[in-house]
Amino acid sequence: MPEERQLPQQKLVKASFEGDSELPVHYVNIVNVRAGVDEVFITLGTVIPPEITDIRDLESLDTIKAHPLFRFAMSKNVMKQMIDLMQNIYNHQLSQTEMMDTSQSED
Repeated sequence: MPEERQLPQQKLVKASFEGDSELPVHYVNIVNVRAGVDEVFITLGTVIPPEITDIRDLESLDTIKAHPLFRFAMSKNVMKQMIDLMQNIYNHQLSQTEMMDTSQSED
């Protein structure tokens, strides 16, 4: 009788970053997001605010040049995971800030 082979059970294996302390940190204040068919392209960049000394400077301003730092693409599945994670982090930071504000106003 031939030996029966069983397929292994699916197992979720988490990835963890190592050596990320060596990565440079960039300040980002502009983001461009473009959708592809099955992915999303995200460009992160920095823009330096122009010096406005007079209202005419502001009135004549149409665009500000941004310096792109990094572009990446991610699948829709990874994008959904990232949105959920960032929403959770944002909500946590917001609740922490509100708790700190409340405790400071009670003092």
